Amino acid sequence: MVQFSASYIFGTDESYQIVSTSFANFTLKRASNLAIRFRQNVNFIIAQQSFFFSKTIRTPNGPEFIEFTQNVFDLLNTQISFPISITTNSWDFEVGYNLNLPNAVGKETNLNTTGFVNLSAGYMFDLSTNK
Repeated sequence: MVQFSASYIFGTDESYQIVSTSFANFTLKRASNLAIRFRQNVNFIIAQQSFFFSKTIRTPNGPEFIEFTQNVFDLLNTQISFPISITTNSWDFEVGYNLNLPNAVGKETNLNTTGFVNLSAGYMFDLSTNK
């Protein structure tokens, strides 16, 4: 499945971004009260980013310090997730590993790849008043 979302940040620092998420859901085990799923996904974050830098320029009156702004709309980050979820009765547990692959844009130097582990637990309960 593929999902797209877009956002616009307004105010003094306007910006916009587009996020594409692609994922596949694989059921590893299914029973009457248990499901184990693997749902890997890939996110592409494309956004506008502003870079501010300064430069000393020679002028007839001597060196002058000038600030510049460069706006870039590009792929900023790719995130790959490898989660496994276990659902039993009303409980839901998930453990996964996420890998971030940032893309250097503008005058940035190469950025380090980072990763992290996520854990979550949830419980669903019925709020209905019908008995």
